Amino acid sequence: MRVALVIAASLLVACGSSVPAAAPTESTTVAATQPRSPAPSSAAPSSANASATIASGTVMIEMAEHFFSPSFLTVKVGTTVVWKVVGIQSHDVHARDGSFDSPLMAPGNTFTYTFNKVGKFPYYCAPHEGDGMFGEIDVVN
Repeated sequence: MRVALVIAASLLVACGSSVPAAAPTESTTVAATQPRSPAPSSAAPSSANASATIASGTVMIEMAEHFFSPSFLTVKVGTTVVWKVVGIQSHDVHARDGSFDSPLMAPGNTFTYTFNKVGKFPYYCAPHEGDGMFGEIDVVN
């Protein structure tokens, strides 16, 4: 952005524009404040991947290249969650408390677990946890 402003200012000077020298500074100030205005909504992408409702029955979580979708899910007791590898890499699913563990699964494979007690169940993919591949199932009555 700054480079574009410098180029624009150089062109204005080279073309003999009557724009005052302060104009590029004002543009820079406006440009610098524009990215800050969306900052309060910058949390939207992480919440966009969260469950907005309480699921029940059978729920699917897709596993793709270094992410779960949805990564955070709220379900009722008795809900079965199916993790399915939809990407091109192999993945697994491990509960931090050890309540469930899948083997490493190739694309197209699934792992199923039924949540029979209330609680928070953070989980991760062992090969890709360092890349941010983790999530949580919150189980409610």
